[in-house]
Parts: sequence; structure tokens; C-alpha cells
Amino acid sequence: MSKGYFLERLTWPQAKKAFEKTSVVVIPTGSNEQHGPHLPTGTDWMVAREVARRLGERAEVIVTPGLPFGYAKYHTVFPGTLAVTEETLKHAMIEICGDLLKYGATHILFVNGHGGNTTALRQTGEWLRERCVPSVVSSWWTMAHVVNPQWNMIGHADYIEVAAMMAIAPELVDLSVAKNHKNRKLTDKLSLDNLGVVRFKEGTMDINGVMTDVTETGDMLELGESAATNYDIEPSTGTAEMGNTILDGVADYLAEFVEEFRKVKFSPIGSEGPTAGMRKH
Repeated sequence: MSKGYFLERLTWPQAKKAFEKTSVVVIPTGSNEQHGPHLPTGTDWMVAREVARRLGERAEVIVTPGLPFGYAKYHTVFPGTLAVTEETLKHAMIEICGDLLKYGATHILFVNGHGGNTTALRQTGEWLRERCVPSVVSSWWTMAHVVNPQWNMIGHADYIEVAAMMAIAPELVDLSVAKNHKNRKLTDKLSLDNLGVVRFKEGTMDINGVMTDVTETGDMLELGESAATNYDIEPSTGTAEMGNTILDGVADYLAEFVEEFRKVKFSPIGSEGPTAGMRKH
């Protein structure tokens, strides 16, 4: 039996009771963007939603519907990507969180499926902090190593994402065209570690690329983004068994985290917020 409450399944009286029982809210966020020739465009939001679902089965939290659109303008060079600006995403999340606070939410956990969302979610967190509400951004793929230290993300549409989608919707994965493509070089001496990082000799700098600057197929390596040392792992290495192990492991980890997270109390920095009246004068 699920310990959590899935908001889209509740009537408003049921939702009212749920907020009376728990004030920790989980918001899945993702993106609808190209994932190479072998993964569906909904990969990011589908995985975030599944992690949140499994977390809701394990912890007494309220899980909201997932937001399927994120900041991914650099992916729109490939058909199928639907993206919003960081400013739009930030304002949408602030408005959503404003409603949640009105109903009694005191702690917000973003289960994030897309790296491009991070800045907007952190800015939303700044807004929440002004109201004494702790918030955390948890990007699921960065925690695969918590389940198995040998499992580290190596790129966009890599074996970790393949494994997750094989566990969720294997019929949407086309392993026949899944290959480990190398990133393009800009010149003989300038290579791309990932979409936004150019390497020259031993140094790296940020660069204003879009996906077609680094990859012809949409998938790419993301060197240095994790503790990975082997970037030759083929996408087909990801299996449904691995995916379920990762998704369950991340959900277990987050369920334990939630029990500590709900204890966090921020001191007021202004006159607003659920604990403002506790401010010492």
C-alpha cells in the first residue's frame, strides 16, 4: 500500500486531508526533448515521474503531476523538442509552489529529470527560502552511483538513461540504432567535453553551443560531469533489470532523505512564511 498521496488522483476534500497529514511535497520536473535516435523525446519527464511515483510508494509525501516541459532550447535543432525559457520555467514553478504553500506545504523536493532545469529550480528555491520553505533539487541520474558505484552517467541518452527507459517503457527504446558516438571537434586543437564546455590543452572554458555543434545524432558524451572513467560503454548495456535497480535504489535513497529533510527548519529572513512568527526580536 502506498504511503504517499498522488495529487492528480485525489478529490479536493481528499487533497485537504493529505495536506493535513504531510507537508512534504514532491514535484517531478523534466523536459520533452530529443534523446538521440534510440530514446523517446519524453525520456526526461517520464523517468522523473517514475522516480517520484516510486518515492511516493515509500514515503508519506504528496506527489504532484510532473511538468513535462523544461529549459531545453539548445535541443530544438532536433525535431520533437518542446522547450520553454528559464524565466518561464521559474515563474511557472513559483506560481505552482505558491499554491502548494497556501495548502500547507512546508518542504519541497524537486525530482528533476533534466539538467537544463537546474538554474530555474534553484531560483525557485531562492523564492521559497524567503518564505522559510526548504527546497532541494534532486537530479536522479546523478545518484545512480549511490546504488552501484560502477554506474555513472557518461552522456546524454547513455546506458543509464537507456536502462531507466527499458524499465519504464521498453517498447519505446530502439536499441538497433543505439551507438556510442564521439563528440565533434571544433578544430584540431579544440574538443568539446560536452555541449557547453570546450577543451584546449589542459584547460576548459564555457562555450555557447547547441546540440548540432557537438553531435549529428542527438546523443553525446558529457565528459567530467560524473565520476565516470570509462566513456566507451555502449547504450545497449542498459537493461530493464539495471533500470529497475537504479529506480528502486534512488527511490529508497530519497525516501530515507525525506525523513531527515522534513526535520529541517529555516530561520525567517523576513516577515513572510509559515515560521515568520517564530522570529526572535
